[in-house]
Amino acid sequence: MKKIDKLLLKSYIGPLVLTFCIAIFILLMQFIWKYIDELVGKGLDFWIIFKFIFYSCWTFVPMALPLAVLLSSLMLFGNLGEHYELVALKSAGIPLRRAMKPLVFICVGVCCVAFYFANYALPSAYLNFRKVHYEIRTKKPAVNIQEGIYYSDIDGYVIRIGEKTEDGSKLKNIQIYDHSERLGNTRVTMSNWGSMQTTPDGKYLIFNLYDGCSYGEDVTEQASSNRSSSESAAYPFSRIKFDTQVLVFNLNSFQLQSTDENMFSRHQKTLGLKSLQKEIDTLVWKKDMRLMEIIGSLSGRNYYLENFIGRDSIEAKKAMAMLSNSGKILPDPSPAELTTAASTASALVDDMKYYKEDINYQKERVNLYDVEKYKKFSLSVACLILFFIGAPLGSIIRKGGMGMPVVVSVLLFITYHIISVMGEKAAIEGSLTCAEGIWLAPLIFLPFGIFLTLKANMDSSLLDVNLWKRFFLKRERRG
Repeated sequence: MKKIDKLLLKSYIGPLVLTFCIAIFILLMQFIWKYIDELVGKGLDFWIIFKFIFYSCWTFVPMALPLAVLLSSLMLFGNLGEHYELVALKSAGIPLRRAMKPLVFICVGVCCVAFYFANYALPSAYLNFRKVHYEIRTKKPAVNIQEGIYYSDIDGYVIRIGEKTEDGSKLKNIQIYDHSERLGNTRVTMSNWGSMQTTPDGKYLIFNLYDGCSYGEDVTEQASSNRSSSESAAYPFSRIKFDTQVLVFNLNSFQLQSTDENMFSRHQKTLGLKSLQKEIDTLVWKKDMRLMEIIGSLSGRNYYLENFIGRDSIEAKKAMAMLSNSGKILPDPSPAELTTAASTASALVDDMKYYKEDINYQKERVNLYDVEKYKKFSLSVACLILFFIGAPLGSIIRKGGMGMPVVVSVLLFITYHIISVMGEKAAIEGSLTCAEGIWLAPLIFLPFGIFLTLKANMDSSLLDVNLWKRFFLKRERRG
């Protein structure tokens, strides 16, 4: 390997890693802002939050990696052009395509890693992310009973505290409504003062109540049914005064519950190529079977439609002509038969609307998995195409650093991403085939990359900022 190749590789790998980390960080900040409400106030430990963020970072790679390749290549060749190092290389007989050669091998390696990641690592990371996210989302917020507010997050109970001391050690005017039997406010406990604490393992909430009363109304299921029929029904009422009472509440619903991985194991993003193909074959078979069921359910239901409603059609007139030639007379339909035919037609129209939606749903399910299969390859191709856009564009613009390259890279990548999303949605809806929808953005950007590469090799000044500045300055002077 020549010294120039080593120099270019060292100059490229550093910005590639740096821009990749920056892109991941930016996407992570957006992600945390989106899910901050699900993380705050639930008493989650550091390990759960770390796993949630760690697995989410892996899911950002399909967006961060192409952007990093585009930005780093644009920065490198823009910096070389700005410091006239590309001019020195060309004067030494080294054209741009020769300078790009070692970086092409690096990008090919990145593409191979991207495919391996999309097929093996990303499904596993997405599965773990969905699992942790579901556990966090279904976990109730930590117990936080505010004074003067009815707290109902503990299943079967409503708690109200009149006042709390600043340190929260003493409570006043405590009211606890027991709804565990689902019979309304039949059991109430009131206390003048008390204290509240949770066990060290966080599984139980303990109320120590002092100087209070417990009120209860003995409403059984039979009595409850009688209440609905007679509002004036009387039930036994009890009143118990106590000096000290201890109530214990189970907080299992507030604990983080482990989730079965099978819940998300069939999601399209959690499968590799082989599993995706098996799932596609299964869904296609189910769709065909469902179509056969629909056809079978519709057979035999168009008797009245064919014989009465459709008498004015061409087929009906031909049938009647054949019957008249054969000497048979087709009787006129009775009012009851016409009514039955009309109701059958109306029901058939409603059923066809439902069946159409059902078949479209089955097709979209197949398209979801088929789209994900093609996306395994599109990530690698996107990295390669964006490199052949960024490298020649940087040599043409001749601006390095984090200024102009960042602006141009972001604009190009946003355009690429928008086209990709539009193609993906069109493929899922069936407007385009899955292959056309996923490869739409690469096919649009490929000619652009070829054009820029050719222009850069020919030392074109088409996008040279300084050239355009001089051009407009000359026009202003002439004016």
